[in-house]
Amino acid sequence: MKRTIHLFIIILLSLFISRFCFAQTPEESIFQGTSVKTGLGFEFFNRSMDTFTLNSDTNGWDKDEEGFNLKSYFFTFTAEFEFQEGLSASAILGYAFSNLDSIIFRKLPFSVEMEVGQIRGLLFGGEIRKSLFYIRNFETEAFGQFLYYIGTEKEWEIPGLSEKGTVEGIPSWMRASIGPVFTYRAFDYFFPYFSVYYNKLWGKYKMDQTVQDLKGSEDKKISGKSVISINLGAIYELTDAFSIKGEASFMPHKDGVDLGIQFKAMYIF
Repeated sequence: MKRTIHLFIIILLSLFISRFCFAQTPEESIFQGTSVKTGLGFEFFNRSMDTFTLNSDTNGWDKDEEGFNLKSYFFTFTAEFEFQEGLSASAILGYAFSNLDSIIFRKLPFSVEMEVGQIRGLLFGGEIRKSLFYIRNFETEAFGQFLYYIGTEKEWEIPGLSEKGTVEGIPSWMRASIGPVFTYRAFDYFFPYFSVYYNKLWGKYKMDQTVQDLKGSEDKKISGKSVISINLGAIYELTDAFSIKGEASFMPHKDGVDLGIQFKAMYIF
C-alpha cells in the first residue's frame, strides 16, 4: 500500500515539474494569472470489499472467507487553484458517512458482526489535473486524486449477553485515483467526458471489546475488490463563472460491478 501512495505522489510531482520545464519565457511563473474556484460536491459509492485478519503466528494478514459492501456518501468543499491554463490543483475537505456493516471480528473474547449503520467522520485530500493535448474536438488530461476518511470513535453495547459488554472502534479508509480524462469540447457550454482510472480503496478497522473483566482487541484490513473505475460524466457551464458536473462510475471486479455517482457545483472568482 505504501508503494501505491509513493507512486501516486511521484506522478503528481512530475506533472508540476513538467510545467516548469516547458515554460516559454524566464519570466513565466506557475502562479501567474492564478484563478480560484470554490465548489460544493456530493458523492456516493457502494464497493465490494475483502477483509484481512492479522495472523499472530506468522505476523501476516490472512484473507477472510467473507467480505462486505462499503457504502459511503460524503459532502465536500473544494478550493481549486488554476495556476495557468490547463494546470490546476485542489484541496478537498468534507464530512462523510460510511457503513461497514457485516464485518465479522472473530478473535475478540466474543465474536461480533458489526451492524451499527452509518459512522460519521471527516474527509480530506487533494487532486491535480493537467491538460496534455488536443486532437480535433477532444482534449486529453491527466487526473489524480487522493482522499482520506477517518471515522469518529464510537462505543456500542453488545446485544444478547447476560452481562454488559461493549465494543468500540475507529474505521478509516483511503482512496487513490489516477488516469486519463477525455473531454469532447465541440459544444459551447456542455462538455461530456469519459475517463478510466486506476482506483484503489483500502483501509483498516480497529475494534476493542470489553465484557466485565474480559478485554480484547482486533485489527482488520479492508481492500476494494475493484481497482479500475470507468467514468462517464458531463460539465455544464451555466455562466462564465458557474458550472455543474455530474458523473457515474462503474468499477468491475470478478464478482460483479460496483457503482458510484457524484455531483459538483463550482464558482470561479
